[in-house]
Amino acid sequence: MDNRTNISWEKKLFYAVLGAAAILLVALAPKSAVNVDEQLHYPHAKHVVNWYFTGGKDQSALQTPVTNLKYYGQSVDNMTALFNRVFNVEDEFLVRHYTGAIFFWLLLLIAGKLSTEISGSYTIAVLTVLAIMFMPRVAGQAFGNLKDIPFAAGYMAGLLMIIRFIKEFPFLRWRTVILLGLAIAFTVSVRAGGFILFAYLGMVVMLYIIRKPFYLIQVVSTKPVFVKLLGQGAAILAVGYLGGLLFWPYALQNIFLHPFESLRVMEHYKVSIRQVFEGNLMWSTQLPWYYLPKWLLISSPLFLLAGFSVFAVLYTRQLLTQVRLRRQFFLEGFILFAALFPFVYVIIIDSNLYSGIRQMLFILPPMALLAVIGTYRLINQLILKNRTAGYVTGVVFMILLVLPVRHQAATFPVDYVYFNELSGGNRMAWSNYEYDYYFHSVKEPVAMIAGLAATEEVVVAMNSNLSNYFDGLPNITYRYSRYLERSSEDWDYGIFGLNYIHPYLLKNNLWQTSETIQTFYHKGNPVAILVKRSDRSDYDGITEVARGNYEEGIALLEKAAEKDPNNIWLLVHLARAKLKLGDSGGYRFFAGKARQVHPYYEPLYLLDAHYYEGRGEDIRALEVLEQLFEQNPRYEPARELYEMLKSRNN
Repeated sequence: MDNRTNISWEKKLFYAVLGAAAILLVALAPKSAVNVDEQLHYPHAKHVVNWYFTGGKDQSALQTPVTNLKYYGQSVDNMTALFNRVFNVEDEFLVRHYTGAIFFWLLLLIAGKLSTEISGSYTIAVLTVLAIMFMPRVAGQAFGNLKDIPFAAGYMAGLLMIIRFIKEFPFLRWRTVILLGLAIAFTVSVRAGGFILFAYLGMVVMLYIIRKPFYLIQVVSTKPVFVKLLGQGAAILAVGYLGGLLFWPYALQNIFLHPFESLRVMEHYKVSIRQVFEGNLMWSTQLPWYYLPKWLLISSPLFLLAGFSVFAVLYTRQLLTQVRLRRQFFLEGFILFAALFPFVYVIIIDSNLYSGIRQMLFILPPMALLAVIGTYRLINQLILKNRTAGYVTGVVFMILLVLPVRHQAATFPVDYVYFNELSGGNRMAWSNYEYDYYFHSVKEPVAMIAGLAATEEVVVAMNSNLSNYFDGLPNITYRYSRYLERSSEDWDYGIFGLNYIHPYLLKNNLWQTSETIQTFYHKGNPVAILVKRSDRSDYDGITEVARGNYEEGIALLEKAAEKDPNNIWLLVHLARAKLKLGDSGGYRFFAGKARQVHPYYEPLYLLDAHYYEGRGEDIRALEVLEQLFEQNPRYEPARELYEMLKSRNN
């Protein structure tokens, strides 16, 4: 009776925590930030919806040579585009963020259900839900990341249904069969990587038969059971495979080839993104094998790392010491495999990873579940031996569990940018690792610019694609500009996130411009700036030089460079202008000043190569270009000169 009462209270607490989570998500969704990926995937989602509405006549969803978006199922993005179109929604991104909140809540629910399915304990379910909620890298992307969070929810649903499948096997309920098929279908519809759930299902069935071979004989010899199982297997395959393709135009063009082509593309994504890692600016295709393990170690809460380590030790000890292993052991082993296999697999095949652990978020919820199980088991074992030690350990782990909450509360909506205490925290990570890669931090200066501009017609430059922030402000015109090259664009105000900038500039405070009117901080680190252009001498100078009016242009550029001495782009243009005029002394002067600001800036290497080539020093020019390609092997503006010099000099 007492045990049933405890379970009843634990169950009520579980749903109470889920209810509180739902209220919190509903409250936060309107205050969340739009991320740069949304401005990439949502327009594609509109093309997908239009493909269906036009009966396939609009081929935009199938023609994505640059973005490769046709290879994404991105069903949740597509659903929001369909909803917004059907109901003529004005605030489209608000719908997206509420949708993200729904799927994050579903992730919590499914993770809790999976916890009880394995452990039979609602206490473990409650702690698992809290562990995921207090994981900034996951919860911080709850609203705008409609790929990785829904994929994680689908992945966990697939694991849950596979466990129910194996518990019922070979006498499966049709409800389990259909739900398993739907879980796989949904996961595949988000990303082709969801096909891995089919492999998991096949693996556990094979292991079950190996462990209990007599069941295979019984099933095969009992015709009704065998026929039913074949039908149920076919149903899982049909629902899981075909259902995952229904909202995916490219897959529907060839249902047997294109889904697997997409899987191959996703495993070795061709798009390379330059980012900061270990204090160096690197292309994602250059990153070392330990990129993912390093990011997991520095950006995961200490509770996850400690709890998962405890589980691994206790699980290994159980494997080595127990002669007869219970079913519980195998169920936990399956979740462990589901957490570790993708992690190891992407390292082995050298997948193109970037933006921290974002692409692998789906392994964190199963890790959180195992961390809770390991911690709970350790505390109970300690209590049996020494009650005080058990309670102290429990308090320590609870402190570790809630430790990230302060960060989340203080930094929303940029709370996903989190580095744990083991790594030195956010302060040590800034300028050493890519920080706010989603550009959440520009939301605050955008709100400020509306007040500054009032009704005046202004042009706002941004180094992100988040033009959506100005959709309701007809007096503000958005213009894209790289931060370092901002002087080449005509604008009145600038909002620039301090992302994808060379660590040398960040560490030496040489990124700053004299035109900044406010700097925005995150845990003491500058993450965005609001800039007001005081005059147009920089832009006009570049324009005049481009027209061939060198004297006037150089005078304007010198004036602008004196006012903004860290503006590397102005110094590059001055050096280039002097080079075109044949003024070697002037070139060396401005090129030298530019190197004092940014010695690793690619345009300077290219200018030097042109300088030496013009003096007939081809070998020296080639040496400079080789140094450039060592810094940045994908700097294409230098490729033509490099090939010409190589050809000319054998």
